[in-house]
Amino acid sequence: MSVAERLRAGDVEDRLAAMAELAAPDAGDAELDALASCLGHDRKIVQRRAAEAFGALAAGGVPVRPVLERALHAPGARQRWGAAYALALIGAPPPETLPVLLEALGEDDGDLRWAAARILVRMRDDAALRPTLVDLAAAGNAPQRKMALYCLRDLEAPSSDAERAALVALRDADTAVRLAALSALPAVAVDRPATARAVLASLEDGDGGVRRAAAAALGKLGSRSDEITAALRAAAGGADVSLTRAAERAMRQLGVPKR
Repeated sequence: MSVAERLRAGDVEDRLAAMAELAAPDAGDAELDALASCLGHDRKIVQRRAAEAFGALAAGGVPVRPVLERALHAPGARQRWGAAYALALIGAPPPETLPVLLEALGEDDGDLRWAAARILVRMRDDAALRPTLVDLAAAGNAPQRKMALYCLRDLEAPSSDAERAALVALRDADTAVRLAALSALPAVAVDRPATARAVLASLEDGDGGVRRAAAAALGKLGSRSDEITAALRAAAGGADVSLTRAAERAMRQLGVPKR
């Protein structure tokens, strides 16, 4: 079989071996199209090796971008993601990958979501990125709302729109989204005292992890008002041992004595 045929073989090992043999001078349209099909394979190792092969070919001077840009619009989400990932390996992620990466934030696979998030943070200079993430934090599915908030956190760019999105997310029905909001707020808050006051309600959340995250967020936000000090002392004196530790840690960060 030709290299192109082996790249489409049913046996995973045949595909991987063909990728290893694929060299820049031998990569024509048939081979590139076959390699692009591997980006949609249901095995992660095939996807990853295909993306890495595209990176090696690009380094060898093969013009791979056109086939990858076409794959961004493939019918299958896995192939669209694989193309975006490969383009990110080659260099700065192009703006055309943004819709695919945002789509990937909603996938069930946590590894895929975080890989997409890391690529998105690299696109921090794209003017469309932050407002798009703010919108997604409000209107996406639960994993997208969560991951959009983590991306806003990792962009480390305080802004009123990101702050508002995270504050709204404190009341989200999904626990993981509320946790993401509390993680994001210290990084995105503009009005830190007002944000800290809003976080106080999360100390009474029905989920223990959220209560602990609220205490941690208060320590990072830096507000030492009497209201916040009293709330942290009350949390530290409760029956929840983990919350006690988190509240005491927050008080140490704020320089607040226990009593």
